[in-house]
Amino acid sequence: MKNKTVLAMLCGALMGLAGCNDEHDASQPSLNDSISQPTLVAFAKLPVDTYASGPDSGKAVKGANGIYPPFKGQPVQGFSAALKNKDGSYMVMADNGFGTQDNSADFLLRIYKLSPDFKTKNQGSGTVTVQSFIQLRDPNKRVPFDIVNGNSAERLLTGADFDPESMQRAPDGTYWIGDEFGPYLLHFSAEGVLLDAPIPLPHPLNPAQELRSPQNQWNKAQINYVEPLVQQSGGFEGMAISPDGQYLYPLIEKPIKSLHDSERHLLISQFDLKKKAYTGQYYWFALDSKATNIGDFQLFNDKQGIIIERDATQNNLGGYKKLIRIQLNASGQLVNREDLVDLMQIANPDLLYATARNGDLGTGQNFAFPFETIEDIVIENGNTLTVINDNNFPGSSGRNAKLADDNEIIQIKLPKALF
Repeated sequence: MKNKTVLAMLCGALMGLAGCNDEHDASQPSLNDSISQPTLVAFAKLPVDTYASGPDSGKAVKGANGIYPPFKGQPVQGFSAALKNKDGSYMVMADNGFGTQDNSADFLLRIYKLSPDFKTKNQGSGTVTVQSFIQLRDPNKRVPFDIVNGNSAERLLTGADFDPESMQRAPDGTYWIGDEFGPYLLHFSAEGVLLDAPIPLPHPLNPAQELRSPQNQWNKAQINYVEPLVQQSGGFEGMAISPDGQYLYPLIEKPIKSLHDSERHLLISQFDLKKKAYTGQYYWFALDSKATNIGDFQLFNDKQGIIIERDATQNNLGGYKKLIRIQLNASGQLVNREDLVDLMQIANPDLLYATARNGDLGTGQNFAFPFETIEDIVIENGNTLTVINDNNFPGSSGRNAKLADDNEIIQIKLPKALF
């Protein structure tokens, strides 16, 4: 157990920064270099064996890829959402921990602050520093159902309570998080305190009815049971915010049962941040025939954005992993979609991956991102996108079939500007 990182609790003074950033530090790639295809211009990775302070964890996990519990502290892993800070750092959110409600009761839900030293054509080490974290918690008892640490004063939230998969920062500096179990929207202060009760997702065709998953906490307790139309692990996965900070657009990961005439359509709902309520506006995203789910959703204007679309393969250069440019149409209609970047076909003329290990895939002049779960995209500017994998610690082995995945952070320059 090496590279142990001991972190201090992050104060609210580090927050309150927008998700897109037009300022460039020395690691940012030049926008003057002409390219003809999506090109890797910056690379960094956080080693899989990175841990933060906290109680030992993984008691209910079998382990994999040579990494076995108990883990000394809290693994810094499983990034399911990312936001950019003005100082060039990123806020990244860990998901529910070890994959299920049943094995993640000792995984604490946190938002980590990372500072990458990107390796670019001319500089950078490719390393990532974990600076601090925000611990998500419910000391004011906003959660109305039982949670693991419910009898403690701080009521620290765990991966058995929620599965946070998407995140946005509102203009007031608070965080909105999309949970997959409910599915719910969760509202936290900049310091990680839950401010409101979990907000359920209404049925778009019958707003009086909740859409629930089989993992919904009320359903599991057999309280006010509602037939689950959301698939197992199919709740909120991506969530965009409008540029004016008025609306959220949570997107579910998998098709809803018996809700639409096509089983390949995913629901996007509109949520008013000021009213803290769904507006009744909704949209459909049609999955490609090769895709099984989505990974993230971000807007770059009030109608256009990017969705990560993927299949369930890993360690396979024939896998389907793409960034899709979309445009919202009228409520109730399909969004327009077009391929933007094939994440398995990225030009890498400067060989930014550094030293490839024996068995590593997709690290040469044709760079690939061969991970099962690719869940984070940051729109840096009109030309540059940052993409991060969820490494499913310690179970995923997408880069190398014999090794647990690291947390890789890549920046891609587009041949044609988005805006």
